[in-house]
Amino acid sequence: MIRIVTAARLAGLHTDLAAADGRIRSLLDALNEQWASNLCSVLELEEDRDDADRAALEATEAADGLRQQVERMRQAFAVALLVLVRQQHRIGELEQQLAAARTPPPWLYLLRRHGEPHSLHPSQKAAKEHATACGAPRTGWGPSDLPPAEITWRVEAVAVVPEQEQRAPRSDAA
Repeated sequence: MIRIVTAARLAGLHTDLAAADGRIRSLLDALNEQWASNLCSVLELEEDRDDADRAALEATEAADGLRQQVERMRQAFAVALLVLVRQQHRIGELEQQLAAARTPPPWLYLLRRHGEPHSLHPSQKAAKEHATACGAPRTGWGPSDLPPAEITWRVEAVAVVPEQEQRAPRSDAA
């Protein structure tokens, strides 16, 4: 069968072809725009992912740094706590020594000169040494029946604890 194409038909086909070509071009333009938009979105997503990866890496490094800092602080705290415990122990020892040092001796020794109090000493030996330094003789110390005012140097034991007065040590005179 032979079909005769008329000029009007041919013009209509050209018009249809031009319209189809225009629609194809507009679809291709729309597709290009959509492709470009999608490509931009993909690139933005890749940039966001890279930023997120960098932020995650920085956060991990910061967390590692904080863990190390916390560990150093924990060690420093343990050392400081150990020092405090040792210092408290030492303070306890010193307090005990101080309490022992504050405990008065049961006796003190009063050095008299011509019956008047001259000085107080922790031991009879210390009192005699002091009297010797003040001009008393080194020998001749002993009990005397003379009145206290007539004895130049004399050492008397003085009870610090009242219970000790009943057991008084002897007095020495020079």
